[in-house]
Amino acid sequence: MNTLRARFDSAFAIALALVALPAASFVYERNGGATIMSAMCLAGLITAGIVGVPGRVLLPVAFGFMVVLLMVWIDPSGASWKTSAFAHAVGGSLVGWTLVEALRRRIRDWPSVALTALTVVIVVTVVWELGEYVGDRLFDTALDPGLRDSAIDILFGTAGGMVGIALAGLAASLRRAE
Repeated sequence: MNTLRARFDSAFAIALALVALPAASFVYERNGGATIMSAMCLAGLITAGIVGVPGRVLLPVAFGFMVVLLMVWIDPSGASWKTSAFAHAVGGSLVGWTLVEALRRRIRDWPSVALTALTVVIVVTVVWELGEYVGDRLFDTALDPGLRDSAIDILFGTAGGMVGIALAGLAASLRRAE
């Protein structure tokens, strides 16, 4: 039996397309900031797929990423700190939920799942801010992630992650109770 043969996951392909379509539009419009954000979302989805997160889990996450990307970058008033905080909170909650869904079959006790997921959420929010900084410097975008902005984004991303972790844990316990 050939265990190295890759299996096509249509949900994963759709998830990638959901984020790639707005990304292509942002590239066409020469919107560097939105392109960087889309690229980081795509990189996260691809990384999750590589480590074995099923497409059925990534599909709603990709939909959420797409909605947030479009909401932030098509905001007629411009991307404000309120929109940024909301986007980081939603992104953190999507990542937290995804991590619990991926970890709960591998790690049996809830405190370990929650602590591992929270640790990864914090790392992801820091890496995201580093990505904003590097993207801003390389492509001269208007992201301008200063220390205060980055600290607020990390705070909202982590808080959102905690909400996503709690909701995923609650949903898992409700499924077990059925």
